[in-house]
Amino acid sequence: MDQLQGNIFIASQRINDLTGYSGIEALKERITALEKRVTEAQDAVRSSRLTYKTTVADRAATQREVTGLLARKDSWTPQDLERFTSLYRMDHSNEQAVQEAATKLADAEREAEHAASKLSSSILSRYHEEQIWSDKIRRMSTWGTWGLMGVNVLLFLVFQFGFEPWRRRRLVHGFEEKVREALEKEKFVAQEHRGGALIEKENVSLDAAVAAAAQDLHGETEERNASSEPAVDAAMACERGEQEPEEASSFDPVESHVPAELMKLRKSSTWQETVQETYGRGKSAFQDLFSNRVVELRKQDITLIALEGAATGAALVTIIATILIRP
Repeated sequence: MDQLQGNIFIASQRINDLTGYSGIEALKERITALEKRVTEAQDAVRSSRLTYKTTVADRAATQREVTGLLARKDSWTPQDLERFTSLYRMDHSNEQAVQEAATKLADAEREAEHAASKLSSSILSRYHEEQIWSDKIRRMSTWGTWGLMGVNVLLFLVFQFGFEPWRRRRLVHGFEEKVREALEKEKFVAQEHRGGALIEKENVSLDAAVAAAAQDLHGETEERNASSEPAVDAAMACERGEQEPEEASSFDPVESHVPAELMKLRKSSTWQETVQETYGRGKSAFQDLFSNRVVELRKQDITLIALEGAATGAALVTIIATILIRP
């Protein structure tokens, strides 16, 4: 997590260097330092002014007392003379203190004015740099928006004139293959039905011929029975009895009229075959998920998918750019 935060900080620093926001950050730090300096200078001015006022008041009090003593100079006592001498010296020191306080006050005011002027110029420079930076970001945002619009238009043209015809040709080809397979299957089924109908017709005609021959033979037999001897009748009966089982065993009407596929369906399948069939069916369904099977879509759906993808990409790029470039 710490490494990720460090990488994010380094990336933001690189972006600030590229966009020119690092200079604005330096101006912010300089303005903060100048504000602190101006505050200190103003405090120095206030203290110097207070000192100047105090020294001026002390000198004024000393001068008033000296003036009072001079007014009654004729009646001085030794204490008054001594007091006048001390006040005269004090006035001289007070004068020097007033001059020093005035000098300090002037220096403090000059320093405060200089710091205030620097602060004002730094604030103006920061405002100017921020205006330049905002214009640059606005220009980059405009070009980025135009670039995204160009990419969206390019994607739309690619999908409209490149992917859409290819998809249409593929759909048509797949449809033709499906139609061809359906026609071949229908033809094969028709041939099977036609073959079954011919076999059934032949069986019916054979049965009719056999029935007609049997009727003729039965008629002839009756005529012969009327004119022949009983021994001949017995021999014919025995011969007919030997031929009928052979014909019955060689002719199975159920197998002749039932198709071979239906006879196969009558055979019961084992559980191994059922498991193999189920496994094969599931495997075919899974492979169909990754197959090249043609899926039919409307042109409107393709256009909506392309526009949604372009809008999503533009939104993501805008959000990422806003997060990275935001001061």
